[in-house]
Amino acid sequence: MRLGVSGKIFLAYTVLLLAFTANATFTLVVIHRARQGVVANEAYLDLQGSVDAAWKSLNDFASSLGRNLRLDPNLALGLRMTHKHLDDAQAAIDRYNGREPLSSRRSDFEVKRRQIGALRDQADELASELAAAEVANDPRARPDFDSHFATLTHNLNRMRRPLRGESGQIAQQLRDDEETSLQMAVGLGAVGLLIGVGAFVIILRTLQPLRTLRARAQQVAGGDYGRRIGAASHDEIGELVREFDVMAAAIQEREQRLIRSERLATVGRMAAQITHEVRNPLASIGLYAELLGDEIADETGAEARRLLTSIASEVDRLTEITENYLRFARFPQARLEREDLGAIAAAVLEFSRAELAQAGIALEVSVAGELPEIAADESQLRQALLNLVRNAREAMASGGRLQVTVDAPVIASGAVRQVRLRLSDSGAGIPEADRAKIFDPFFSTKEKGTGLGLALVQQIVAEHGGRIDVDSEVGRGTTLTLTFPAAAEPREGEAPAATAPSAATDEDAAAAMKKALA
Repeated sequence: MRLGVSGKIFLAYTVLLLAFTANATFTLVVIHRARQGVVANEAYLDLQGSVDAAWKSLNDFASSLGRNLRLDPNLALGLRMTHKHLDDAQAAIDRYNGREPLSSRRSDFEVKRRQIGALRDQADELASELAAAEVANDPRARPDFDSHFATLTHNLNRMRRPLRGESGQIAQQLRDDEETSLQMAVGLGAVGLLIGVGAFVIILRTLQPLRTLRARAQQVAGGDYGRRIGAASHDEIGELVREFDVMAAAIQEREQRLIRSERLATVGRMAAQITHEVRNPLASIGLYAELLGDEIADETGAEARRLLTSIASEVDRLTEITENYLRFARFPQARLEREDLGAIAAAVLEFSRAELAQAGIALEVSVAGELPEIAADESQLRQALLNLVRNAREAMASGGRLQVTVDAPVIASGAVRQVRLRLSDSGAGIPEADRAKIFDPFFSTKEKGTGLGLALVQQIVAEHGGRIDVDSEVGRGTTLTLTFPAAAEPREGEAPAATAPSAATDEDAAAAMKKALA
């Protein structure tokens, strides 16, 4: 999956946000656990203090209880203090349970609360026995009372010792959590820093072509069109860079075409002027040669008549060349009407069939049915097709095959908007070095060619809003494809009218027009 610029930036900041969120979450968890540990430790300390106080309240009487025949008068106060300290211990547990209702130690405190309740009940029973012994003053009750007193003291002592261990364990756990949280905080911070640096590097590399693009735009503005940026990324910036390279290439080609068109325009004006000046002397030379031939006797002037015939032939050839130059320099405005390209092509090819057969060329014609009409000048289309047939015949000097098809390709939307004429010969083909120059005026590979045939064809096609494409391979022949836009269908109630093809809606037609004007 290819990520765009926004996707890369979003991904980088998402990963960075996740890292900081994990760090913050872990910190909150550690703080929460630490707070729970502190609260539990406070509860254990309060519980331990209350149990210690309850034990001390009775432990002072334990040494003298078995030796003295009379009970210490302060023992009742000690039992009451023990009851009070055990109540304080239960209150500490209740406060903890109220502050930490979801604590994991709640069950432990509930067990201790039941134990303290049992001890308090023992203390209450012992206080009742003490009161009864004092009232009855019965020495037989002393052994039971002493045994119960010793049991209560032992239970209090057995309970208070683990409480110190619990408090120490919580303190040790808090120290361990502190060390672990410090290590995790440092680790997550380092990871977040690395992610941040990585995100910065990714964003910097993503946006780096923009600086290059800015510098390249300044170079293009200064007239340097040759360099290319060449982006390797497949995001929006990479597409922008590639489109910029295409634009720079198009501008470079357009500038070269403009320079070439200015040169050709100058050459065309010079050719037109020279042709205009040469036409009249050529006509005079031809006329004088014809008159001179009439004056020469057949018996004595055979050689002179042959020379005059050669002069007249060359004059006719030069006249044809001058006419071609004038026709190219002063190309007439096309008079567009709704025409059937298939019918025009069939008529032109039928007219040329005998000439092609005489040259040993087999003609194959295929015209699709129900072709849409095009807006065209019939005479100009005939001229263009005749030029193409003549070029094909000259390319197959030893005979061959000429295939011509006329159809209407269906575009992606399913509508027919174009009419296509394809002319394929089995000649020698066009070398790759000459392929880009065959439509340039005055370029010709023929010994006596003017270089205006294909230039006129391209100019005619461009005047009709179409384009011409060349596919050629040396030794395998050449295929020329002429594509014309279909004429717009007349609206209901309107008379059919010829409409000039719109170059604004056909970029290829615009390109062909510019190239023709060049």
